[in-house]
Amino acid sequence: MASSPGARVALLPIRPRFARSIMAGEKKVEFRKVRFREEVTHIVVYASGSVRRVLGYFRVAHIDHAPPSRLWAMHGRTGGLAEDEFWAYYRSARYGVAIGVGEVRTLNEPLPLSTLGENLTVPQSFAYLADEAFEKLQELMAADKAPGSRKTDEEKTARTCRSAH
Repeated sequence: MASSPGARVALLPIRPRFARSIMAGEKKVEFRKVRFREEVTHIVVYASGSVRRVLGYFRVAHIDHAPPSRLWAMHGRTGGLAEDEFWAYYRSARYGVAIGVGEVRTLNEPLPLSTLGENLTVPQSFAYLADEAFEKLQELMAADKAPGSRKTDEEKTARTCRSAH
């Protein structure tokens, strides 16, 4: 769970191709336009679009807030975006955010968001999760992990994200 008092877990809706890339360990940075107001220790990955499932979570390695040119110089090679996609995303932004992807935990079977709490809705940018919702995800993952392996997780996540296109 959160490592220090006041630290939070955030739910991020992420496009399926980027969510899959994060969960597979290929994308090391998630770019955003809005920074968190509170310390965030973990990100729950919700694949948006036609997938509409929680794929797992990752520990936040670092958060950088800087002008887009600086973010590109620091993270362009590990951000999972082509340079033209990056500049299209930040075209009118003076600042951006790069969330470093730390340890990744992947579900064997992606879950509907309602599994973590019936009142949860998909946020536009992000939402802070209640401790109970994150604890429930961790419990489900502990039960889910017994028969699975990392390779199996990646294959299932890739299959789920591909089938949604």
